[in-house]
Amino acid sequence: MAKVSVIIPSYGRPEFLQKSIQSVLSQSFQDWELIVVDDNGVGSVSQVQTQTLLNEYRDDPRIHYHIQEENRGGSAARNIGWKSASGEFICFLDNDDEFYPEKLKAQVQSLERTGLKMTVCRFDSFKNGKKVRTSAKIPEMDSYLIPFALGKINFASGSTLMISKSLLEKVDGYDETFRRKQDIELMIRLLVEESLHVDDQILVRLNIDDRANIPAVENFKKFQNLFNLKFNNLFETFPEKAQQEMKQYEITELAKVALWNKDWKLFLRLFFTGGLNFTTQFNLGTDLIQKFVTYYLK
Repeated sequence: MAKVSVIIPSYGRPEFLQKSIQSVLSQSFQDWELIVVDDNGVGSVSQVQTQTLLNEYRDDPRIHYHIQEENRGGSAARNIGWKSASGEFICFLDNDDEFYPEKLKAQVQSLERTGLKMTVCRFDSFKNGKKVRTSAKIPEMDSYLIPFALGKINFASGSTLMISKSLLEKVDGYDETFRRKQDIELMIRLLVEESLHVDDQILVRLNIDDRANIPAVENFKKFQNLFNLKFNNLFETFPEKAQQEMKQYEITELAKVALWNKDWKLFLRLFFTGGLNFTTQFNLGTDLIQKFVTYYLK
């Protein structure tokens, strides 16, 4: 039985997966098992390529490979992984990201020192092999729930989270009806249940080269409605100001999706007549300019 189980849900991008696996092998903390859940579907090109790669590690008993019969989405793949895990603590790692060598050791120490059941860390973002940003320091708070729900904090929990298996069991893991926003959906439920430790150390590398899974506008609306339906009762308990900010945040996110899809008409309508106040308009414009400079001009 390993102390930590690392779950890599894999769909497409087998060319990135080897670096993710190697980052686990390179951990200073070695009491781990790795479970790769192949969600490509049996017989697909990516599944065959992924299996060929995993065959290179077949002599390492710590590495387990599970093949899904068909693609069921990231939530289902993560659930299959953690439910089959033997570790006391669970980490998830997207199949194009990497752990820095001290990641597991630092987070195990944090959980054992604090007695808490979940922790996240800071991260670097790389594009085309070049570091484009480091996540901001997050101040200590009594509760991270409202700032997180409002999008003011980005934990990138798909790769930065370490959590006790008992807590995942308590909340029944990922909601498989969510094929988008699954990390956010899970984190909101976790923050309702337990306190979160936020580590100031930078322990994860996010590789954003291939993050081209931009949702269609209608798909985004669909999952936003599903999200609101699930959490509406919770959001109604937020202070009035936070509820107003939530509405502004939803319009902002839809405007960004419209822009990414080059739906200029919808973007301009939302920006100028969609209900955004001046402050939100200014912040959205500033954010878009900063992202353009960071990801395309540097």
